Amino acid sequence: MQISAQNVRFIFGLKLKQLRAENNYSLSQLSGLTNISKSYLNEIEKGKKYPKPEKIGSLAKALNTSYDNLVSLQLSKQLTPISALIKSDILNELPLDFFGLSANDLLVILASAPIQFSAFVDALIRIGREHDFKVESLYFSVLRSFQEMNNNYFPELETAAKKLRKEIQLDAQLTQIKEKLIALLETDYGYQINLNGFKDKPKLANLRYLLVSNPTPTLLINKKLSPPQITFILSREVCLNLLKVKKRPHTSSWIETKSFEHVLNNFRSYYMASALLLDERSFTKGLVDFTKKPVFNPEEVVALIKDTHVSSEVFMLRITNLVPRYFRYSNLFFTRYNHSLNDDTFTLSKALNGAGLSQSDSNHLEDKACQRWVAINTLTQLKKMQQKENKSPTFCSIHKVKFEGYKGEFLIISMTHSVTPSNNLNCTISVGFLMDNRFMAQTKFAHDPNIKAHTVTYDWLKNQTNVYDGISNTPILAREQELVDLRTEIYNSLNK
Repeated sequence: MQISAQNVRFIFGLKLKQLRAENNYSLSQLSGLTNISKSYLNEIEKGKKYPKPEKIGSLAKALNTSYDNLVSLQLSKQLTPISALIKSDILNELPLDFFGLSANDLLVILASAPIQFSAFVDALIRIGREHDFKVESLYFSVLRSFQEMNNNYFPELETAAKKLRKEIQLDAQLTQIKEKLIALLETDYGYQINLNGFKDKPKLANLRYLLVSNPTPTLLINKKLSPPQITFILSREVCLNLLKVKKRPHTSSWIETKSFEHVLNNFRSYYMASALLLDERSFTKGLVDFTKKPVFNPEEVVALIKDTHVSSEVFMLRITNLVPRYFRYSNLFFTRYNHSLNDDTFTLSKALNGAGLSQSDSNHLEDKACQRWVAINTLTQLKKMQQKENKSPTFCSIHKVKFEGYKGEFLIISMTHSVTPSNNLNCTISVGFLMDNRFMAQTKFAHDPNIKAHTVTYDWLKNQTNVYDGISNTPILAREQELVDLRTEIYNSLNK
């Protein structure tokens, strides 16, 4: 495996710093022994400079080692995890730029305490192995942090979507949207669109779409999809081309995740497609009108989403784009839970927190507990409907939910339905709002007395063994309950 010049410099710098420490030399002392300036030695140790052969020879002599050992890419046993990290070149794969960092910045940081950082890296590697942590998880976690840092609102993508709406003369009713998008893909980008793309590919029957690039870009779409699903796939494909992305997934990102750039471009095209189909100004006005309603009508929400010609997931995610921006309210979350009817398991497949929600462990558990209860409640309800009525309805529900021992209460709106084209898979998509004073003042239907309230208990939480959503296991939850009880007892004792 070829190692980048930057990483070769860094390995040399690490070795130089370690050997200097072993010989108890300061930078000034080593400078005196080698006639190499202190500032230049400092640059070498930070991985910014690589000395010429004659200077390497002087350094080797002063540090009582051989020339070959000093230029070798092998690090000591203490630094083995860092060596593996550098040689894997994974630092260049990490999207550090989103956090104002470069790979070199991180290397400089760890150079100041290489052995301690090496132990830290080793611990991360062990944790990753024990929990089967995959690099894809890192990519999606970074993307989620990036969204939350920006309140999930990206003005440049909103502007691009508005420009496209104008160019294809798209009205609020999305008149002939499917035909317009197909024409744009075929005319401007040379696509072939096959709306029955998996007819001869039964092994791919559960895919929504697949782009075959050679020799002509051919978009294969599953005929089982609903019209909103097809419209969104076409819209996203147009956006991928308009954004001129070089690296992109050719099918669903959860199947094909080759790099962070794939994940990011998938998100950008998803966001822009949502903004294209749900115009920023019109959608925001609709939200304002809806918050003024004194009563929450679930059937009205189902009809509203149907009228927008988009999926419930796109609709609910659009709320997370615009509520923080225009309502100045970021105490919200978005979740999608899947329910596999084959093994009766519930899995959190997508999540996003607004910037206003606390990320502390205690509040995180509160959020998760409320999210889990609503998900299991609604998905269990759908399963019963399917068994009784032999059909898969789409329904909306609303709950006021809080976790025992915590003050915060959430108003959670969910859309629950089966997943097409997957077999035996249902999902529930939720947006939850922390019911603080600001939210209650802005949202009239939050005072609707018909909305049922529920308190999630530790006992209920501990008994859910078929749910995968990041909440700690049963022993840890039991320990947390013990701590809550103990803190309560201490508080009562001190305040008698």
